[in-house]
Amino acid sequence: MKLLFKPFGLVAGLVASRASAAIFDQVWQRVDGGDLPSAEVREDPAGRAIAAAALQAAIFAGTSAAVSRYGMHVFEHTFGKWPGDRREDQEQLGS
Repeated sequence: MKLLFKPFGLVAGLVASRASAAIFDQVWQRVDGGDLPSAEVREDPAGRAIAAAALQAAIFAGTSAAVSRYGMHVFEHTFGKWPGDRREDQEQLGS
């Protein structure tokens, strides 16, 4: 099932990437309102650049997890099998 899920996972990754970029842009505008700082630009304050990078990483990770999880639920609903892993203790309870 994992191999059959690969194309779904790739599409989910693209969706997550675009969604997280859009979400980050909106959040950054509300938080700072200015241009996105860069760690490589001398005039940009280090604190702002680090905060922007941390916020961007957190938003991307959360969005990626949400889209991946939802995609797995859709796959399970469509094909009747969970494409991800299961914990061993849960497998024993279900048997």
